[in-house]
Amino acid sequence: MDTCRICKGVLGMPVYESPRSVSVTSLCQVLEGGTRVWCCNSCGHTQTEPLPALDKFYAEDYHILTVNEQEDQLYALCNSRKIFRTEHQVVTLLEKLDLRANAQVLDYGCGKASTLKELCAQRSDVEPHVYDVGEQYRLFWDSFVPEENQAVCDLPNQWVGRFDAVISFFALEHVSDPHKFVSQVHRLLREGGTLYFLVPNLFVNPADLLVIDHVNHFSRSSLVHLLERNGFTVRELDDGVHTGAWVGVAEKGATEASILPPDSVCAGVVDISTYWHTFSGRVEKFEKSGKDEAAIYGSGFYGTFIYTCLKQPERITCFLDQNPHRQKQTLMGKRIFAPDALPESIRRLYIGLNPSVACEVFDGLDLERELEVFYP
Repeated sequence: MDTCRICKGVLGMPVYESPRSVSVTSLCQVLEGGTRVWCCNSCGHTQTEPLPALDKFYAEDYHILTVNEQEDQLYALCNSRKIFRTEHQVVTLLEKLDLRANAQVLDYGCGKASTLKELCAQRSDVEPHVYDVGEQYRLFWDSFVPEENQAVCDLPNQWVGRFDAVISFFALEHVSDPHKFVSQVHRLLREGGTLYFLVPNLFVNPADLLVIDHVNHFSRSSLVHLLERNGFTVRELDDGVHTGAWVGVAEKGATEASILPPDSVCAGVVDISTYWHTFSGRVEKFEKSGKDEAAIYGSGFYGTFIYTCLKQPERITCFLDQNPHRQKQTLMGKRIFAPDALPESIRRLYIGLNPSVACEVFDGLDLERELEVFYP
């Protein structure tokens, strides 16, 4: 890979190459093959080498939150109240967007479109439309989106220039041609229409560097470059309202190009790369320090990645997760339990969470026993 997807600048050597020929997807699937990542010194964009047959992967193997209608990702705990991602995303969207009455809204790369569904529950005047590359989500769409407002793979010509807003939640990081994605959205919006999107923020959630199907890791400068080059005026890029993500608002309408320096993005990416290069050694050291059975707290990417680093994964008894939608499922062949269901035999625990919150979350668990703990 020698060219930046955003500015077409020349890339140098990879800033990260996985030491093992194993990769983990955003859905915690473990795949053969390593991960390689580059950072562009010109625009500050970071990009990962795509999976082979990426389109086939999304159409056939990528099934996010499809166990049932209610399945959702846990966003935060607030005074013991569980806040799920859909709830938070709708609250933020309504704060950021002033949708007119009877707005035509398209969820682009929508999955089962739970955020759009909740938006329609709060704004019954909104006319919903959905688009994705997989047929597997139609069952969920049918409960609130008319069939004529659904599209898979091919976009209807009559949708060009139709929409007041196109919303997109954690989709743009998955595509190997972000310019095609954004230019397509531009065609679908009416003049003055709004693109509202969320993408991961690598510098708040460093695990994003390793997610093999996240082929784009955006910085402020690379997002501005991408949007302006495709005819948008950037209204807002908020890196504080949604933990671990950029929330972007851009209006259809050309603007004079900004010149944003990449602000030493690549130096920061190298620091994150160094952290991950030493991570497996730290896991191995903790594993060797005791022979008791252990559990992993966190059944997301961090927990899965820890599991792939273990020399003796058979000593893991279970995973723990506070998300009730994850409990009673399995990961890597191990049951997922609520934290208060941790088996009595367990005296060692790996914390598989974002390092920025790992200590705080563990301290709030009150497991009522002494544990040897690995912190990420």
